[in-house]
Amino acid sequence: MFARRSVAFALLALAGGAGAQESGYRVETSIEVISPRPDAMSITIYRDLFALITETRTVDLPAEPVTLTFAGVVETLIPQSAVVQQLDRKLEERNYDYDRLAPASLLRKSVGKTVTLTRTAPGSGKVTQVRAVIVAANDDGITLRTEQGNEALHCSGIPESLTFDEMPAELHPEPKLSVRLAGGTPGKQTIRVSYLAQGFAWASAYVARLDSHGTSMDLMGWVNLQNFTNSGFRDAQVQVVAGRLNLLYDEDGGTSTIGATEDFENEEELQQARETRLAEVDEEREDAELDLAMLSGCYPFGAPVARTEREVFERSRLGGFGGGYGGYEDGMLEEVIVTGMRRSVASLETLGDYQLYRLPWPTDLNARQTKQAVFLDKQDVKVERLYSFRFDEYDFDDDEPFVRPNLMVSFENRKSSGLGEPLPAGIVRFFDAATDGDVFAGEARMGDKPIGLPIELQYARAMDLMMRIEVDDDLDDVPDDAEAADITFAVANAKPLPVAMEIRQALNEDIANARIVKANHRTTRKFGDYAWRFTVPANSAGSLTYRLLVPEED
Repeated sequence: MFARRSVAFALLALAGGAGAQESGYRVETSIEVISPRPDAMSITIYRDLFALITETRTVDLPAEPVTLTFAGVVETLIPQSAVVQQLDRKLEERNYDYDRLAPASLLRKSVGKTVTLTRTAPGSGKVTQVRAVIVAANDDGITLRTEQGNEALHCSGIPESLTFDEMPAELHPEPKLSVRLAGGTPGKQTIRVSYLAQGFAWASAYVARLDSHGTSMDLMGWVNLQNFTNSGFRDAQVQVVAGRLNLLYDEDGGTSTIGATEDFENEEELQQARETRLAEVDEEREDAELDLAMLSGCYPFGAPVARTEREVFERSRLGGFGGGYGGYEDGMLEEVIVTGMRRSVASLETLGDYQLYRLPWPTDLNARQTKQAVFLDKQDVKVERLYSFRFDEYDFDDDEPFVRPNLMVSFENRKSSGLGEPLPAGIVRFFDAATDGDVFAGEARMGDKPIGLPIELQYARAMDLMMRIEVDDDLDDVPDDAEAADITFAVANAKPLPVAMEIRQALNEDIANARIVKANHRTTRKFGDYAWRFTVPANSAGSLTYRLLVPEED
């Protein structure tokens, strides 16, 4: 760390000359100690686009009161969330200073300053330079005053560039968090600085490989880490948190940029809001890079280099962008990098009402980067592949009685089934085992699933399997105080193998008290519905018939 000390001498006025000290002066000191970077760092990423950053730093403090400045903090930090721990001094004041050194802010802070305007004539290539004063710099453009008068800087078409004589003092290449501390015991101390920062996200994704019999699957879960900030991290301990925290909207002083948790009725709405906000953040990043590209002639650091998507892919694949650590490379912003991490399973810790997955090794998470890590790897999980259809007569169209059932995978999240792990919400992609390799079979969205509950995922629509539905509600032998209907499902199986068929009768609000009075297969209950299971032989047909009786309410 570095220390700066300034000494100011002030004349001490003594009333009546009595009690004057021999020196006649009082010395006031102001000391700043700068911690340039953390010794170690931990990043805990939440699904709601923020993270808890915890830094360990070693500082050497004098005995006097001191301003302790932490350089290199994340630029999106929430100042009110900052906490300094393991410090044996009284905290008197806290400040956060960051006006990022970027072309837009440099131009804005240089209004009224004189710069050098360099022009290159098209065709001849002749270069001319004139002195100019920046009159205005805003979203509408840049206005300069030269000896010839006021003119706008043409950043497209005519090659022009600006050279700045000086850098505005209030612009910083990196953000700084500072605290004012009272005096205390001098010497080195190891302290911990924690704060929340926006611009981080994670999501889980699964790959399920089904065996040829549809009785087991290998399930692998990946965690996708995303850093949308301009800050990079080296050798950081990374963990992610799954669970639904109660958060307040940032516009009301809270942490969440997607809205208050209580504003969402269910997890599906909350997940949709997360995905919408993620898309907005990505679009904002692209818009910012586009704005900078349009100012290519105005760059104090040189024009950015345009890259095609193919070039970005090739360079990332070959490691061309791997050495970047924030800032610029050849005058351009850090590119988004997708990196597969080594196949080591993240460890799970259950803390209260949420789960924490900790990567087993320190890792780099660069600016504008996405990384992947395995957090689940289970082999031979017991599953059942079946065809399912949930019947709701209010959605039934008599004119279109033919329907295709859905292909489902059903399994128990228990150790006895080969699983028994909390499953964070994410998309599950299914692959079927084939002779020449796995074949992508479909995908499903899965919500947060705790241990012990059954899971059903629909990932395809049936082929060579068709059902005809008939509903007969013109019945004679029905009690006067009830309504009834005979419902028949005729299933035709054109597959060379028998199939397991499940049909469920939905019990919506209007028929919540309905009963099954007769059926040609055993009636069970599932997820609140009536359900039937039966096998349809290969290249054959099967059927289900039952009577649904709905008593009139008193």
